[in-house]
Amino acid sequence: MSDEDAICCILKSVEAYRNTDRSLFEPGHPDFERTILEGWAMGALSLQRAVRRLGITGEQAIERAKAYGVALPYLAQRELNALDNASATVIGRDPIIGNWVELDDEDNL
Repeated sequence: MSDEDAICCILKSVEAYRNTDRSLFEPGHPDFERTILEGWAMGALSLQRAVRRLGITGEQAIERAKAYGVALPYLAQRELNALDNASATVIGRDPIIGNWVELDDEDNL
């Protein structure tokens, strides 16, 4: 892909983002719960973040995902166990020094 093609793709993506209705991702929307659960199923959210956004337990998230017909992630049970053991801390590499650190939760930003 040429630089011009890449820049064109980026600009089209930015324009689509600006013009797209993102109300599905807002708590007042009727499909908010389903959208969050689908995001978890696709790997865009962890179970920890999904249950925090929905204000439910991990077990309830699994039950509701099944009720919506959302396919559970492959590691759903492992995430549920980690959530139950309170070991579901989000960690990543610090971009400056490269050490593993606990990341800020995007829900608190």
